Amino acid sequence: MNIKAVIEQRQCSGVWSHKDELLIETELGMKCWYHSVFACPILRQQTSDSNPPIKLICGHVISRDALNKLINGGKLKCPYCPMEQNPADGKCIIF
Repeated sequence: MNIKAVIEQRQCSGVWSHKDELLIETELGMKCWYHSVFACPILRQQTSDSNPPIKLICGHVISRDALNKLINGGKLKCPYCPMEQNPADGKCIIF
């Protein structure tokens, strides 16, 4: 708050891009750390070690279970774009 007051007194208000943004990096501590969770947009299920997220060659990410359900005749058509690909080309990713 002291930094904000000094900047406002010096009439540097154009530096701020958001109302409550600080110009310096602030350490938040361990209580603010979290592990991100990915939910498959196709099956709407959270991924796990047994059902990891898979990045397709087109860049879209789905779960392994969704990938297996979308395989048709040995090929996979991305549910978001028209790209057809080999299911084995998908890469397991870790967030």
